[in-house]
Amino acid sequence: MIVYVNRKHVSGPWGGGNRTIKSLHEALLTRGHTPVYELDENVDIVYCHDPRPNDEGLRYEHFLWLKKNHNIPIFQRVGDVFYHRGEVYTKYLKETLFHSDQISYITPWAAKFLGQQVDNKKHLVHELRPPASFFIDKLKKTNEKVKIITHHWSTNPLKGFDFYMMIDKLIENYENVDFYYLGRRPDDFLPKNIKILKVEDEQGVISHLSDSDIYVTASKFETGGNHVVEAMACKLPVLYHLEGGGICDLSKNNGYGYSSIEEFDHQLTKLISLLSKNETTFPNLEGTLEDVCLEYVKCMENLVEAKD
Repeated sequence: MIVYVNRKHVSGPWGGGNRTIKSLHEALLTRGHTPVYELDENVDIVYCHDPRPNDEGLRYEHFLWLKKNHNIPIFQRVGDVFYHRGEVYTKYLKETLFHSDQISYITPWAAKFLGQQVDNKKHLVHELRPPASFFIDKLKKTNEKVKIITHHWSTNPLKGFDFYMMIDKLIENYENVDFYYLGRRPDDFLPKNIKILKVEDEQGVISHLSDSDIYVTASKFETGGNHVVEAMACKLPVLYHLEGGGICDLSKNNGYGYSSIEEFDHQLTKLISLLSKNETTFPNLEGTLEDVCLEYVKCMENLVEAKD
């Protein structure tokens, strides 16, 4: 089948959505299909990664015209509910969901936030996962202190920079802790105690995560949170904000939640104690991005087969 994909992947550290498109491209080729990035009536199905206009100015209405006039089904992945971008985008996303033939959410929270009932027919949940490359054995520790880390590629305030500044003050009270921030950051994010690491490619991120002990995320209202599943794939327990949205779905069995700096302090102390006694029993993450993209392709195959 010929699959129109409405986003192109780019090189470099551009976050999990970009990696999903790249992995989907590879999965389609592996299954003998042809991914294309120019839209016309010869395609068999549309994969909608994001209903907003792409670089060519194409938006969901163009796909809907093909669906109505050429019987071309639409498979839609909801990787972002646009909470961080504003209600206008979220409203538009909800409108597109009504017309798509099959929809995959990356967390149950995303479907609930959008008011959608997951029926495992039209509406599915294929939970967010990182590439297989993140699933490696932890490296031998090079730091005698407890190494805590977080990483983000976006500088949106809801990533939690205000809370990281509170953590920056808190860790002055911890003699045995080093906290690292990896990735992009706002110009005014100037912590005193948190150590800033430069932006890294995938292998650099894996190296830092696998050499760490605890992962922290202060991000709020995330649809999923690739940074979190990357950390769990590297076998890190997670301290996550209880207003994390889909992050809470992903992390609830792999760490502890907090809602204030006092609660964070308590959970961090508890987790450090468990680590020192080798008593952490969090389950390892199962499934990879490659697995998820293969499921996407199978869903699209079924839609095209049903059309015939």
